[in-house]
Amino acid sequence: MALLRLRTQLLIATLLIISTLTGALLFIVRHAVRSELNQEVLQSTDTSIRAFQSVQRQREFQLSQTAAMLAELPTLKALMTTEDALTIQDASEPFWKLAGSDLFLLARSDGKVLGFHVKKQGWSPRVAEADLRRSTEQGEDAAWWYADNQLYWVFLRPINVGPENDRKQLGVLAVGYQVDSTVAEQLALVSGSQIVLAIGDIVIASTLPSREESELRRWVGRKDLGPPTRTQELTLGTDQYQVASVLIHEGPPTPVRCYVLLSFQRSNSFLQRLNRTIFILGISAVFLSALLLSFVSRTITHPLDNLVSGVRALAAGDYMFSITPRGSSEVAELGVAFSKMRGELLASQQRWIASERIAALGRAASSISHDLRHHLAAVVANAEFLYEAENLKLNRDEIYEEIKTASAEMTDLLDSLRELAREDSAVSPTSAFLDQTVRHAVESVLTKPELRSRRISITASGEMEGFFDPKKMERAFFNLVLNACEATAQRQGQIRVELHSSPESFEVRVTDNGPGIPASIRSTLFDPFVSSGKPNGTGLGLAIVNKIIHDHGGSVSIEQTSEAGTVFLVKLPRSSRAVRASSQATVT
Repeated sequence: MALLRLRTQLLIATLLIISTLTGALLFIVRHAVRSELNQEVLQSTDTSIRAFQSVQRQREFQLSQTAAMLAELPTLKALMTTEDALTIQDASEPFWKLAGSDLFLLARSDGKVLGFHVKKQGWSPRVAEADLRRSTEQGEDAAWWYADNQLYWVFLRPINVGPENDRKQLGVLAVGYQVDSTVAEQLALVSGSQIVLAIGDIVIASTLPSREESELRRWVGRKDLGPPTRTQELTLGTDQYQVASVLIHEGPPTPVRCYVLLSFQRSNSFLQRLNRTIFILGISAVFLSALLLSFVSRTITHPLDNLVSGVRALAAGDYMFSITPRGSSEVAELGVAFSKMRGELLASQQRWIASERIAALGRAASSISHDLRHHLAAVVANAEFLYEAENLKLNRDEIYEEIKTASAEMTDLLDSLRELAREDSAVSPTSAFLDQTVRHAVESVLTKPELRSRRISITASGEMEGFFDPKKMERAFFNLVLNACEATAQRQGQIRVELHSSPESFEVRVTDNGPGIPASIRSTLFDPFVSSGKPNGTGLGLAIVNKIIHDHGGSVSIEQTSEAGTVFLVKLPRSSRAVRASSQATVT
């Protein structure tokens, strides 16, 4: 984050905060909705269970009243007095139809079945007789009879005759209805949920599709279902259900349980729509926040960007770059302070430049006057010697040479000043060989008596023909080689000149074993009047070198300097086009 711009940091930090708060808020909303839906499912499950129990009680009351009514019919009592099984079996069918039940049974008091009717085949009188005797022994008025995956809810009534104080029991009447898929569908319609009826771990009726019913059978057959009263979530196929169970019958022959399954399909659909809505709202909130924050952050940080631009311009040396203070009060105050500081630095820079210009002019005037005075003194002295040569018997030729040398030195100094004063290029390029030009410059240096002992080697590689001004270039290399010789005045001087050419340019390295260039003047070495360690140096030699090389479209630099010596690198273009282009650019 520290490497990012302030506006980016502000934008990222604010977006992270908004995203976190929005995500937390949306998560809380979703959790609250989910909890509310779960609570609604539990309430719906309780409602379904109560509805089922209410229907069960109504069915019990209806069948109980039907059994009581049939047991009091005189015709039925008269039929039971015959005690003939075939007669009773045939004659009991109208009573069965009158009852409208799935099971109808007439038996003697000892439990012997005389008449038996069922809608669905599979039960025999023998099986019903065993259940009847068990229920009679237990004194049940209502009982659950189960065999061969068939379950009946049966209501028993005794058939009595005679007065109240002397009643005689002729037999027993039983009516019942089968608990099957029809009953489950009726209960599901009332409760608004799926119904599953099971005996133990065997499903005997269900309103579920066949595939989900098979999965439910495996689930019911598990032994780790937990407490019967606990609600659970169950996935069947692609749907989820909240499951609650009701224990309808606990006693023998086996417990009867009803499972109420309330589907999560509507709730899940609502949650999916809610999730999509929350996701879209969250993304929209972040996107709109990003746009708003981008505008706000730009408004906040734009004045700072303007201030940063001003600081960068000032660091690059542009003291004229101005900024308009704006933004918040703190930023505007900072802008005003920066503008004031820039003005003070500009004034200070101008004062420093003026003082440096005056100092440079003073140093130049002092150096030039010193050199001119030295040469003029030599001319005057030798002129006097020449005037008195006959009387003093002096050699006129020697005196004349001294005067000529001093005049040449003054002329060379004035030519150097004029060369530096020119703003336009004064080169006249022509086709020439660079190695020959360098050799002429070295020979001119070695003509000086004090430099004849210097060892100067020249090596060249590549094609040396190029396009340049031979006279100007000879003077430039003369100054470079002379500078190298003067730098090695206090030790045994060894100077190497290495020339290398490529199809586009020349590279010339002038190496000496002198003490190196002081760090204090390295950056200004090619400026006029900069010199070090030379008692008679004017500081114009390297400045002239720099101008001549620059007029040819090249460059001169210090490639290496240390206590072991210095290497000057000169780069020059070989083609006439580059030299002419540089000359035209300089004139322009």
